[in-house]
Amino acid sequence: MALIVEGRVIGLLTLIVIAGSIIYYMQRAYSGKIPKLRRLQAVDVIDEILGRCVEMGRPAYYLMDTVNMDTPSILAPTVAAFQILTYTARRAARLGSKFFVPVTQGLAYTIACEIVDEAYKAENKQDELKLEEAVMYLPDGADRMYIINHMWSDEMAGAFFLGSWYHKAVIFTENAARVGAMMLGGTDTTHNIPFLVAICDYSLIGEELYALGAYVSEDSTVSSSLAGQDLGKYIAVMLIVLGSILITFGVSIKGLLSM
Repeated sequence: MALIVEGRVIGLLTLIVIAGSIIYYMQRAYSGKIPKLRRLQAVDVIDEILGRCVEMGRPAYYLMDTVNMDTPSILAPTVAAFQILTYTARRAARLGSKFFVPVTQGLAYTIACEIVDEAYKAENKQDELKLEEAVMYLPDGADRMYIINHMWSDEMAGAFFLGSWYHKAVIFTENAARVGAMMLGGTDTTHNIPFLVAICDYSLIGEELYALGAYVSEDSTVSSSLAGQDLGKYIAVMLIVLGSILITFGVSIKGLLSM
């Protein structure tokens, strides 16, 4: 088997450049030079939603849908959702907002409990926290009716739909909208992004979920990874523009594409 396959040379070189840039930014981060990320509107939206809940005396729900920690494709958005949960729970504790986090997987439930507990301790509000009520384990399947019923009985005023979302995105967001909750939704599952964008008041599209998680957590490793991947996007844009110009002037790039 050949080490370099014809037609994949450009892809290999691009992969090497992106991987190298990620390592470079990580090395810079270790020396204290953390990449600066753009502040997303969602950071202010979190306070807006929690503030609304405080004013109305109603709870905010933080929902993550699928949180299977053993599946790589689900693990990444779940970690991002946990990073945002850390920030959101601290803001909820500081503002005095009622907070509810239902979780459908054992390990994720343990992590969510630790996050919320530490958040309230960091704000010196641990006396106001009833952890068994704030974070609840609900078996997958039984969570649908429980959450929907309590959305209506609690008359929740705000909701966060972040993480790896599938069919429950439509079920929960539609009911949240009917209750009148203000919503922030974000997922990397492309087939459910349209539903969250259409129903939620504010949305995180695709990788913005990771960007928000990196921004609020100030994690140097995640921030460095995002900065390195951005370099790959710049390269892609440059190649598209260059290819368009060459084709416009009749220059054949067939040979380059076959590399």
